[in-house]
Amino acid sequence: MADINYPNMNPDLLVDADWLAAHLDDPDLRVFDTTTLLIPDPKLEYRVEGDRSGWADGHIPGAGYINCQDDLSVTPHEHRFMLPEPDEFAALAGALGIGDNTRVVFYSRTQPFWATRAWWSLYAMGFSGGMVLNGGYRAWIASGRRVSKGAETIPAATFTARPRRGVICNKDDVRAVLDDPGVALVNALSAEQFHGTGGLVFGRPGRIMNSTNAPYAEVCDMETGIFSDAGALLELFTSAGATPDKKVVNYCGGGISATLGFFAQKAIGYEDVALYDASMQEWGKDESLPMEKS
Repeated sequence: MADINYPNMNPDLLVDADWLAAHLDDPDLRVFDTTTLLIPDPKLEYRVEGDRSGWADGHIPGAGYINCQDDLSVTPHEHRFMLPEPDEFAALAGALGIGDNTRVVFYSRTQPFWATRAWWSLYAMGFSGGMVLNGGYRAWIASGRRVSKGAETIPAATFTARPRRGVICNKDDVRAVLDDPGVALVNALSAEQFHGTGGLVFGRPGRIMNSTNAPYAEVCDMETGIFSDAGALLELFTSAGATPDKKVVNYCGGGISATLGFFAQKAIGYEDVALYDASMQEWGKDESLPMEKS
């Protein structure tokens, strides 16, 4: 059973601006702005765009830029934000300057789930040196610290991909646990999306059969980028049936916002946590897969 002992979340995973400022010049530390844009599109639901120009206008000194679609996902692909095969992922991560012996802090200038998506991608491929900046770029600015503009040079590194067993789920994995009492299948979307009464629809309204709801906006404040405290997070997840003794499978619309829940679960001590990577962009459009709404 998981040992839930982090009153302020695991400090090896979630760091603040003071910690980052104190370690910014560590030779093994890399920092990345992961801000990626989702532009509403009536035909595609949304399209993905990078925001390198926003990074160039101001970033944490030394920070590189990651586009979560182009730099860490299969492109092109039937579904957005899908993890590449291990060898391809290793080449992508190494080209960014992320190596086996580096530590990395991820942050976003907008929604915090971009930072957790980048963190999850590396974690799923066996990397243990990833961290997320609580409050993101806003917290860095609010602390009065300096920013940089323009190019940064981050040398390439060697990354070895070692996919973690049971962390990346596909639709067959999810279908196999729909009636398993030892597994909590958790939908991270809004309550109205979960119930099928409103919000952006991915194929069909509603949720995967037998899943529960822990909205991502209750995991982390979307305005400030600050995570809820460990006690509130434990209450949120357990009220959704995701108790620490179960395997928890998180999903959302496209494998992005659900990484907030995945990250928070790991940061408060959950052991057996997974993500359905394709999420509703796949499940909702496959009429053979069971859904429900209320």
